[in-house]
Amino acid sequence: MKKTYLVAITIGLVVTVWMLSGLLLPKKPSADHKDAEFTTMTRTDVAHVRIQHMKAQPQRLIVTLRGRTQAKRVVSIKAEAGGRVVAVPVEKGQRVKKGAVLCQLAEDDHVAMLEQARAMLEKAKIDYEGAQKLREKNLLSTTMVAGSKASLESAKAGVKSAEVAVEHLYMRAPFAGFVEDRPAQIGDLIERSGVCARLVDESVVLATGQASEREVSPLNVGQPVSVQLTSGGEINGVISFVGRTADAMTRTYRIEATLKANGANVRDGGTAQIVVPLQEVMSYQISPAVLALDDQGQVGVRIMNSEKIVEFHPVQVVRESAEGIWVSGLPPEIDLITVGQEFVADGDKVEAVLDTPYAEAVPSKKATTKKNSLVNEAIRANK
Repeated sequence: MKKTYLVAITIGLVVTVWMLSGLLLPKKPSADHKDAEFTTMTRTDVAHVRIQHMKAQPQRLIVTLRGRTQAKRVVSIKAEAGGRVVAVPVEKGQRVKKGAVLCQLAEDDHVAMLEQARAMLEKAKIDYEGAQKLREKNLLSTTMVAGSKASLESAKAGVKSAEVAVEHLYMRAPFAGFVEDRPAQIGDLIERSGVCARLVDESVVLATGQASEREVSPLNVGQPVSVQLTSGGEINGVISFVGRTADAMTRTYRIEATLKANGANVRDGGTAQIVVPLQEVMSYQISPAVLALDDQGQVGVRIMNSEKIVEFHPVQVVRESAEGIWVSGLPPEIDLITVGQEFVADGDKVEAVLDTPYAEAVPSKKATTKKNSLVNEAIRANK
């Protein structure tokens, strides 16, 4: 029995000592306590960010349209009279001057009829002159003189008609251009309105594109444009047409710009980019990485004001380039937050250090991964 009592007393003493150890010894902080301390520290510490002091620069707004080139004049040269083709002085692919003969028809009896009409005209002139002399001597009535004059005018008309018929035997180029096609061949029998050749005017070219409702608003006839070709060339011109009716399918408006080729090798139907410069605005060149969204979904940037408070400002993209984007809608001078803008919100107090230009301050993939892990850790701590 004494041994049993001894074991029981020993066990009781061990339990008592274990229970008293929680009161006498200092407690180790629990995991929940650590999270609470971290949350308090996170919420009370001032965020540190990097800023870049910037001044606005003038930048011209532009409207860029994608379209194609188009020959302003493409004419099918057609026969005005029927006949057999006896000559084709030009070949497909040649450049011709204004007035050059493209096709010639057989003369047949057209030249003979012209000579006959000229002879009749000479006789009518002589008859009319004789009638006038007789009328001066009162040997001929006024009616007879009037008849002679009518015969003279009729002979003149006959000569003109015969000359036109002979001229129609020659199909000429109405302007200098490029012979795109020449279907007529020697020996072909062409009827009236038959096609001899198709001529393209290379001196004036159109650039056509489609503008959306937002893009078409500032466009007007007479505005200068610059057209960039896929070949790398660039041609200047002016807007010559702005459509008033939207396309039923795309809801866009047709835009035409007239370009002066001046010998440039511009092909019909080539891809073109039409750039229309508008007014100048004060803007900033920034990296797309510093853009952020507010609670309403507006795109903007976060800047630090003179009191070291974060402000969110919506921006409008003026244009894009290989070096970054140009945005407007900001004050004349700003302290742009380039690093750490993801960790702060509008109205937060921050401490800032000057950053290198944004192009050199774009975070690497490793740095971005580390930053994301810190963000996730902070989120878990706040939970």
